Formats: sequence, structure tokens, C-alpha cells
Amino acid sequence: MYKLYLKQQVWSLRDKFAVLNERDQPVYQVVGSVFQIAKHFDILDRNKRIVGSVTKKPLTWQPTFSLEIGGQQVATIQKRFTFFSSRYELSAVGLAVTGDVWDMNFEVARQGQISGRVAKRWFTVGDKYEITIINEADELLLVGLVIAIAYVKQMQAGAAAANASRY
Repeated sequence: MYKLYLKQQVWSLRDKFAVLNERDQPVYQVVGSVFQIAKHFDILDRNKRIVGSVTKKPLTWQPTFSLEIGGQQVATIQKRFTFFSSRYELSAVGLAVTGDVWDMNFEVARQGQISGRVAKRWFTVGDKYEITIINEADELLLVGLVIAIAYVKQMQAGAAAANASRY
């Protein structure tokens, strides 16, 4: 078991995230597309090679993302409509997300066994998430899931702020 920290970079034209290990050393860099209708994030390793990607599907009722690792689609992440809390469905064989996704405090389990945990770190400049990796095989899947949910939250916060400024 080990931890990664996904930190959103502030003041960037592109959506950028740094993924750091427990010693604050870079493990991955995540770079978002600019001015594309289908928002796209590339997950780059230390050698700047693309090892995964998260792509928002355009024209869907609820935000839906495709997660690719090593050029293969491994999961679809979809926000589900609920009245009181956000719920995300992860369609990959045997995976389930449980917990409080809106406050970014949840677990991902594969066939009943916990693969990882995500917790938002409060009181930081920019958003920062702690990802506890229990099953190493699901590391990129957990990083991609956090990227997709953080992006949806950012878009909803921006829309709420725009609506509030009209009044």
C-alpha cells in the first residue's frame, strides 16, 4: 500500500495536474486539452510518454468519460443523476465506487476487495487529492477517476459562480 497525491496546478491555461509520490517526487503529469469540444486529458509518465487518457464524451445528458490505459479502453466513468448527492458509475469489470464522491472521500473496490481510497486534502492552494493505492494494478484507473470527477466538480463550480454573478 502506498499513496499518490494529485495536485491541480493553479493559473494554467490548460488543466494540469501533478501526481506526486509520498516523497513529493513526480510520478505522472496530467495535461488537459485546450479549446477542444471533447475535453481530453493525457496522463504522462516521468519520461513524458502517454500512459493513459481521460476523454469526456460530448453531447451526453450526464458527464461521461472514457478511460484508456496503454491504448485500450478500460472503463467508462459516468455521473448519475441523484437529488441529494453525486454518484458515479464506473463501468469496468467488477469495479464499484462507494462513499461520498461529492466531497471526494470514497473507495474503489474490485470484486468486493478495496483497490484504493481517495480523500480530498483541504486548505491547500489549488485542489489536492490523496490517493491510497492498495491494488497496484489499479493505479492509473484511480488517477483517471479522480481527474474525471475533479473536472466535473470544477465545471459545476464555474457554472454556479456564473449563475450567481447574474443576480
